[in-house]
Amino acid sequence: MARLIPFYDEQRNLMLGLIPFGRQEALRVLDLGCGPGLMAARLLTEFPRSELTVFDLTAEMIEACRVRLGQHDRIRYLVGDFRSDDFGRGYDFVVASLSLHHLELSERLRFFKRVHDALKPGGYLVAAEIIVDESPVVRDQQYALWRQFMRDHGEDGDTWYGKHLAKDHPARISVLVSMLAGAGFETAGCFWRYLNFAIIRGSKA
Repeated sequence: MARLIPFYDEQRNLMLGLIPFGRQEALRVLDLGCGPGLMAARLLTEFPRSELTVFDLTAEMIEACRVRLGQHDRIRYLVGDFRSDDFGRGYDFVVASLSLHHLELSERLRFFKRVHDALKPGGYLVAAEIIVDESPVVRDQQYALWRQFMRDHGEDGDTWYGKHLAKDHPARISVLVSMLAGAGFETAGCFWRYLNFAIIRGSKA
């Protein structure tokens, strides 16, 4: 991931820093789009008394996550589509690390409302996102720099960029923040941004 995503480790560190709970609290946590469990492993270490639900679209990813994290009573593994399937309720915070850009823009508001409903009062959503700039000219320049970053790190930047265009639905920061507010989140905002990547957070009253 560090060869594909600029400041990948720094992004994960900031996401953890944006979770305003004591590290020894007994928390309920949801990792949406957990992939192979890179963020989930950090969450289990940072919050050693937490109960973690990891949720992903494919059984293959959940199995990769299970191999990384192991099987014990602090982890619940769920396979499903977060567009429509139930991912539970009563969470203290929800993280989504580079997964929500798979949602089309028309699906975002309803999804954010579902996440808001899944949180306890005082809970938080923290998400790392692929975004697009408001300016098409700036957008093209940022994409060019991203492709160069991947090439500099030994990856085929053009191939990965083509996959991104075919599968992903990035949104503008202003749209994401507005939708978070429309879904009921307070203090919704962007806390980090570099090229076409950003970290957003919102809280439930």
